[in-house]
Amino acid sequence: MYPYCCLLLFILGSLAASGQKLAGEAEILLLSRHIWRGNQLGDAIAVEPSVTISGGRFSFNIWAARTTNNSYSEIDLIPSYQFNHFSLTLLDYYNPVPGEINQYLNFQEGKNRHSVELNIDNYSIDKQRFKWMAGTFILGDKNEETGKPFYSTYLEFKYPVTIFGIKTEPFAGLTPFKGYYADKFAIINAGISFSKEIDLKLPFTFPLSLSFISNPYSKQSFVIFAGGIAF
Repeated sequence: MYPYCCLLLFILGSLAASGQKLAGEAEILLLSRHIWRGNQLGDAIAVEPSVTISGGRFSFNIWAARTTNNSYSEIDLIPSYQFNHFSLTLLDYYNPVPGEINQYLNFQEGKNRHSVELNIDNYSIDKQRFKWMAGTFILGDKNEETGKPFYSTYLEFKYPVTIFGIKTEPFAGLTPFKGYYADKFAIINAGISFSKEIDLKLPFTFPLSLSFISNPYSKQSFVIFAGGIAF
């Protein structure tokens, strides 16, 4: 089993033993399409639940996605640690292949559906308006021609502002070299998103968003609607 499993256990143990009061939050979103870093994954409406437990500097998120026609599904385990003005995050992506036998704990060559990314960002720092992140795959991202890892890397920049009570977030993402995202340096994810959380003084709120996304490298564009419930 991958070494990162030990890290996950360490983080969960640290959360439990930290003595900090644990907080939890959850949401379920319905998206017109699942677009990830400028690429469309699946070809139908996607249901995306998420649960986060946090305590002190640690947080642990379980996120999933599944399209209504089973063309795409995903389960992610995401531990994160905040220090100074940054967050260090490990993302374990589990992507079953439609039509094939998939086992979550099968890590054998050719049957493993996991990939792992390490990233750093300043997204959680409220005082910092300019947002950025950098993420690199460290496992499960192999160049089939050479048998060596690609270490595919993604960089993203955002500048969120609030206009008439609506969170407005222009963004741009790129990959600096050949890998999973592109065959060369390329801008792969650019656009703007608008979001607002409707609060009706209930135990839950209703997050809504509209995104305009373009991938200049693949010459594709998307308009994505999302809505759901958060508590």
